[in-house]
Amino acid sequence: MTSGHARLVEVPVLGSEPRGAYALVRLEGTSYRAPAPGRFAMAGEAGSSTVPPRPVGLFTLRSGEVGILVDPGYGGDLARASALQLLGPLGRGYDLTGLDAAGTLLVAGGIGLTVLVDVPGALGGRPRLLAGFRTAEQAEAARLVDADATLVLAPATVTEPLESALAAGGVRAVLAAGPLGMMRAVAAACAAHDVPCQVALEARMACGFGACYGCAVELDGTWQRLCIEGPVVDGRRLG
Repeated sequence: MTSGHARLVEVPVLGSEPRGAYALVRLEGTSYRAPAPGRFAMAGEAGSSTVPPRPVGLFTLRSGEVGILVDPGYGGDLARASALQLLGPLGRGYDLTGLDAAGTLLVAGGIGLTVLVDVPGALGGRPRLLAGFRTAEQAEAARLVDADATLVLAPATVTEPLESALAAGGVRAVLAAGPLGMMRAVAAACAAHDVPCQVALEARMACGFGACYGCAVELDGTWQRLCIEGPVVDGRRLG
């Protein structure tokens, strides 16, 4: 969904703390609320022109605070900043119309799960989460969504428990987020069981609003800008 107009704001950083292999950055949230699940913002260190902004998924931490999760190797500057400049909300999020926690299954891979953090609150319950990671240290991030998540570590794949869950019945919708290869596999599994699936894709972005064409992905058999078409798209569009 695309409700809400993008705006550029400077938001103070309240602190940063380790969350497994990642850093959880806490932001003052009274002037900037987390966007609807699946949407994103372009974030950069306020006052800096040396590091370009990058897309981040913001989520609600508690009253008056929002958070982002960053990989220190890629977004360490965001964790060290005293304030961030945010442009958002951008893109299309999950369409939660008609969904409930009992019939919705969440599937995530790596740091992509941040766009799912606010889904349980939006659905008014706690949907089941299947999450795949390379290492146990990275898997600590799953607690942001569900402390009882089913965790899968490489070389195993999250599609294994996904197939079991779909075959068991009761899953009426899947909301997924993660790398493109994983999302293709998730979408294919859902299609085989005739279960609707929405996937949040990942791509490097330079602008976030369609000007640079740097985030092109193949959808419907053609190359399209993910920041405009997504990042959340119907799984059937992956082909």
